[in-house]
Amino acid sequence: MANAFSNPTVVVREALRHLKNNCVMGRLVHRGYQDVYAKRYEGWNQGASVTVNGPVYFRVKTARAIDTVDLKQRNITFTVNQWRQVSWTLNTEEMTMDLDKWSEDYIRPAMQAIANRIDSDLLGLYADVPNQVGTPGSTPSTFYVFAQAQARLSEEGCPEDNRALVIEAQAQAKLADSFKGLFLAPVVGKAIRKGKITESFAGFQTFMSQNVNTHTVGTWAAVGDIQKDAASSEGDTTLALKSTGAAQTANVGDIFTIAAVNSVNPISGTATGSLRQFVVDTAASMDGSGEIAALSITPGSTDSVHKIYSSAADEEWVAYQTVNTLPANNAAVTVSGTSGLVHPVSLGFHKDAFSLCMVPIVIPKSAHWSAQMTHDGYTISVIRYFDGDTISETVRFDALYGIKTINPFLAVRIAG
Repeated sequence: MANAFSNPTVVVREALRHLKNNCVMGRLVHRGYQDVYAKRYEGWNQGASVTVNGPVYFRVKTARAIDTVDLKQRNITFTVNQWRQVSWTLNTEEMTMDLDKWSEDYIRPAMQAIANRIDSDLLGLYADVPNQVGTPGSTPSTFYVFAQAQARLSEEGCPEDNRALVIEAQAQAKLADSFKGLFLAPVVGKAIRKGKITESFAGFQTFMSQNVNTHTVGTWAAVGDIQKDAASSEGDTTLALKSTGAAQTANVGDIFTIAAVNSVNPISGTATGSLRQFVVDTAASMDGSGEIAALSITPGSTDSVHKIYSSAADEEWVAYQTVNTLPANNAAVTVSGTSGLVHPVSLGFHKDAFSLCMVPIVIPKSAHWSAQMTHDGYTISVIRYFDGDTISETVRFDALYGIKTINPFLAVRIAG
């Protein structure tokens, strides 16, 4: 086997192989925006953005006569702002290794670290998702909880294909114990690979990841008399709330419901019978009177689609209906979880809920020992360089990518 440092292209190809093999979320989410970035061949810098068209929604009419409405389509700004790198100073022993040995000892763990960070970043998008099943603080251990997750997605009109479930280690342990008598060992052995638990569980491809994020519930959960302050209007992006609490905080990712406000099937607009769950987009604190003047939430986000719309909205926005009725003045608000509770958040989702886009970086022309490679939506670069101050050589692997929630209603949180 050739020396590891004889050819940077061989090294980066080996790194890319390990990155793909160790990244769980990367193969479960939308990857289509690479094609937009691919039009620039010299590479990209951190913070580069492109604008793409978002999904369009329609509401079926029953009359024969045509009654057209203006088409409402949102633009999605996608930014590659996540720069991740692993680097170290090369030692004399490494410089003499063949590629197989160096790959096993160094490249593989380096790529595992980058892959884990990509998974963690994508799983961190849970904070954009308003729908949740399970009980915060209680590890899910029954089939019913995951069946509820499947049902919640179906209520939101989610396509039945390409649904994935990524759960945390304790949930996996509980499920394994609960269903240990139902699985044949050879079947289980065949199904478990790269974190995958089974091809189909409650309608999901199911994976375990140690990168599942935890959520800390805001202190406002301890306030028992939070109410809506004034009635909402069609197209609202924030909510005004009141209570007897003071200086209590609503954290990003906190979930709450409002009395008598239900979610709707986006195809028909029919109420599902489940309370519409809202998620906090921007952290806020109650003032001295216990009020929050404008809490930014989803539904209600500032993009043109996911605002608060009922069936009474203007016709061009009815297809984007999110609630059966607008929140009323004095309606009771209930926060999910208890104040300060830290709990894991597993995710069930359709691939079009979230997106990952990896792009090539700009490699300086002076970096003579360098290479970069893209395959199947994954991109990694390697650069080896000499430091004249310390008379040492350093090798670095870099990945540049962006992540974004495309449709938060195509995902559901499973509280643990």
